[in-house]
Amino acid sequence: MSTYKLKYLNATGVGEPIRFLLNYCGIKFEDIRISFDDWPKYKPDMPMGQVPVLEIDGKQYHQSRAIGRFIAKKGNLYGSDDFEAMEIDAVVDSIEDIRQAMGHYYLEQNPVFKAKLKEIVFQKLYHCRDKFEEQIKKNGGYFVGGKLSWADFQWAGHCDILRSVLATNPNEDHPELNKLTEKVRDLPKIKAYTMSMYKLTYFKDGAVGEPSRYLLSYCGIEFEDIRLTNEEWPKHKPDMPMGQLPILKIDDKIYHQSRAIARFIAKKGNLYGSNEFEAMEIDATVDSMEDIRRVMGEYYWEQDPIFKANLKKIAFQKLLFYLDKFEAQVKNNGGYFVNSKLSWPDFMWAAYSERLSFILTRDVNQDHPELKKLIEKIRALPKVKAYIEKRPKI
Repeated sequence: MSTYKLKYLNATGVGEPIRFLLNYCGIKFEDIRISFDDWPKYKPDMPMGQVPVLEIDGKQYHQSRAIGRFIAKKGNLYGSDDFEAMEIDAVVDSIEDIRQAMGHYYLEQNPVFKAKLKEIVFQKLYHCRDKFEEQIKKNGGYFVGGKLSWADFQWAGHCDILRSVLATNPNEDHPELNKLTEKVRDLPKIKAYTMSMYKLTYFKDGAVGEPSRYLLSYCGIEFEDIRLTNEEWPKHKPDMPMGQLPILKIDDKIYHQSRAIARFIAKKGNLYGSNEFEAMEIDATVDSMEDIRRVMGEYYWEQDPIFKANLKKIAFQKLLFYLDKFEAQVKNNGGYFVNSKLSWPDFMWAAYSERLSFILTRDVNQDHPELKKLIEKIRALPKVKAYIEKRPKI
C-alpha cells in the first residue's frame, strides 16, 4: 500500500482542496504543515521551490491542480468522459484565476496600486461568482454533470482563504454556491476532517473579542471570524451560554467568557508563562486590564448625563493610575508585561488599547512611551499585522 505525504504551509490556501479530496477518497496521508518561519529551510528541497507537494512512496509530485486531478481520478470525481473532464478543468482553472488575483491584491503593499487592484479583482470575483451561480443552478446543485466532481471540492476548499481575504462569506448573496459549499463540507469524511475548525463569535467591534482574534492569528490557528451586528444579536442571544459574547466553538462544543477563551489560546501558543508563578503574574495583569476596561465601558455606555459626569471622574482617575502602573511594569520587564518576554497580557493590552482609544478619542498610550512601544511591537508581528490589515474596519 502506497504511503502518501502532503506537504503544505500551516494554512488552508491551495492545499485545502487537496486535503478535502484525500479525506473524501479515504486515502490515508500524513498532513505535514510547515510553519511560515520554517519554510525557508524546506524551500530548497521542493520542486520549483513551492508547495503543495505530494510525496508518494518517496517520490515528490508538485503543482496543486496536477495533484488534485490525480486524486480526483482515483475517487471517480473527474467526469464520466473527456467532455465532462474538460468542463471540470475549466471550472477548476477559473477558480484558480480568482484565487491568484485575490492573492495578488492581498499581498500588495503599495496602497495606491492596492486600491486599483481591489477594484479590478473584486469586479472579477463578482463576475465569476455570478457565472458559477448560474452554472450550479443549471447542473442540479453541482458544477458539472449534475453530480459531485473535483470542481465542487475545489470551490469548497478555497472558501476559507477567500473568506480570509474578503473578511466575509465568499458565497454571500449566492445561494446555490452557498448550498454547494455546505453540501461538500457536510460529507461525513470532510466533516470529520474539518471538525477541529475554530469559530469565534463576537460583535463587529473589537472590545473583549479582539484579544482572542489577535491570539488566534498570532498562534496560526485558522478560525472563522463571525461578527454579529447589533440587529442580529437578539436572535442569537438565547443560544449563548450566559446570554453573552464572545464564544469560541470547537468541534461543535461552545466555550464562553473572554478571558477563559484567551487563556486557552495563550497556552497553545506558549504565551502563559514558563511556570505557575509567571502564570499568576500574567493573570493578575490581565485582570487589572479587565478592571480598567470595565470601568471605562460603564462610563461610555451611561446615558444619564449627571451620573455619566460622575463616572467619568472616577474612570479617568483610575485609568491614569493604571497607565502609570502598567508603564512602570513594562519598563521593569524589558519592554513586556511579564518576565521580559512575549505573553498573553501584551496581546491583551494591544487589543484593549483600540477600544480605550476609541472611548477617549485619542491614543490611550500617548503619554506612556513604554506602553506605546509595546503596542507597536505587537501590531508589527507578521501574523497580527496581516490580521489587522484584512479585518473589517472597527
